[in-house]
Amino acid sequence: MLPRLVHLNDKHVLNYSLVKTASDAVGDRQLEREAQWLRELAGVRELDGQVPRLLDEGVNEQGRRFLVVSVAQGTGETRAFTPGHERFLASLGKARFRSTDFEVSGCGEQLHASLLRLEGSMPRSTLDTLRGAYRECETALLYWTGPYVLSQGDFAPWNIRTLGSQLFVCDWGEACTEASPLDDVLHYLIVQRALHGRAVNARFLQSAMKRAHAFALAAYPEWTWRARVIGALTLVYLLGTLLHYCAPARRVEHGHPLVKPYWKLIQERSAWMPGND
Repeated sequence: MLPRLVHLNDKHVLNYSLVKTASDAVGDRQLEREAQWLRELAGVRELDGQVPRLLDEGVNEQGRRFLVVSVAQGTGETRAFTPGHERFLASLGKARFRSTDFEVSGCGEQLHASLLRLEGSMPRSTLDTLRGAYRECETALLYWTGPYVLSQGDFAPWNIRTLGSQLFVCDWGEACTEASPLDDVLHYLIVQRALHGRAVNARFLQSAMKRAHAFALAAYPEWTWRARVIGALTLVYLLGTLLHYCAPARRVEHGHPLVKPYWKLIQERSAWMPGND
């Protein structure tokens, strides 16, 4: 997902390393999570050379956390979703995954907990819409057991550099376990379009779903990927992103460049959600 505004100070390139320093408690927590994930990913052979190495970490004189990580001298970002992106996400997903039911998966429990925290703080009509969307996810995924995987959390062009046939993916402060296996794919396809002010409508979402469906079939062929499952997991992604931004303020921030189109897609989901198959 797109990172929240965590008030990290400017990052400074020192030769082939990058220094990140937090400026508040929220930034401290994000850097702590990033360090944890970089330590774990360092042991994943399939991702060797594709994620930063944690070179140093600690607390500065002001009591703020800092990290020093390696950086790649790649050829810059690309907006296309390439076979290199597919290979990276397939390797990342297999680095840590759990085959389980939606209601007991990490993402399912997180959505449910976020909705509970919003009780009494949102207009009833807004909360009813969000609850209804969550129930549709539960219903569509009721008899489906699938992989819930490690997600980078903000898999977007600005966090990716191209290194020949491989990628170098930075900024792991929003990574999470037991995410939908479609989250990173859908985020990559949708977020850059939304942030550039281009239409994210039902037609575009359906094309993104087809791309995510093709990825799922190739990366996780052991599981069944019916159209209804793809639609439900797309709704899971939209809900998760919306709540990520709205839960702290306890309201739907309609002026936010992601919240506005995502909220509309959730409201008008009958226009793009597949029916029973």
